[in-house]
Amino acid sequence: MQNYYRNTLIFLLLFLLSCNKKDDGALLRLNIARQFYAEKQYQKAKDEIDSLKILYPKSYDEIRAGLAFLDTIRRAENVQTITECDSLIILYEPEITKMKAAFSFQKNKEYQETGTYIPKESVSGGVITQTTLRSGVIEDGTLYIESVFVGSKQKHNQIKVSTKDGSYAQSLPVNDDGLNYRFSNMGKEYEIIRFAGNSENGIARFIFTNAQVPLTVSLEGQGKYSYQISQTIKSAISKSFQLSTMMLQLDSLKTAKEKAEYHIYYLDNKKDKATGELTN
Repeated sequence: MQNYYRNTLIFLLLFLLSCNKKDDGALLRLNIARQFYAEKQYQKAKDEIDSLKILYPKSYDEIRAGLAFLDTIRRAENVQTITECDSLIILYEPEITKMKAAFSFQKNKEYQETGTYIPKESVSGGVITQTTLRSGVIEDGTLYIESVFVGSKQKHNQIKVSTKDGSYAQSLPVNDDGLNYRFSNMGKEYEIIRFAGNSENGIARFIFTNAQVPLTVSLEGQGKYSYQISQTIKSAISKSFQLSTMMLQLDSLKTAKEKAEYHIYYLDNKKDKATGELTN
């Protein structure tokens, strides 16, 4: 019986020591999270709180404190996002305005909801005189490439741009729609095929990257036709690619800022609601 009581006492002491050790470990994790927060290492702070919940599932006080602190971390994280976005937006906006000076903005208010930025060297007044590539940037930043063909019937729906060493970029095939035209006039066949979004498939980037070397455009469809593009066309497409890239990046920054502002609004409302419940 004496051994029984002694063993029971030892077991209770070990259990209490173990509990204290767990509580100390949970508190340590919480304090480390607070230190990371003070150093603006927000992801590491969140990782510590996650570890606290996993390693010490019965440290209820520390877990509750950690969850409350998690909202503080998230708010600071979103404030940081807004600050970073603002610093980049300030840089991007004047640069984009400067780039747009090399473009002609075209929009028919009667039937177009959005306008398009056309490189000034590509503005032709709607007159089609030769087989070429054209480019433009829609107001939302979307880039497009238009393959213009003049000659005998070609009916192409895909283009490939290549260098002499065999490197190339190839569009995806497109189907006939409202932005693609095929017509005849005075014995000549005309085709205007537009590639945008997924169907553009990196053509403009390839031309921009290889603007200083000869480039061959191959039309693919019912027939085959190839030609070299001029330096003027390469320059115009490169400008369109750069403007589109900057406009899309600016839009992405503004979207990220709006999301961060909404998250802060949500966290502040959550805090105010919790405070109101405590005071009632």
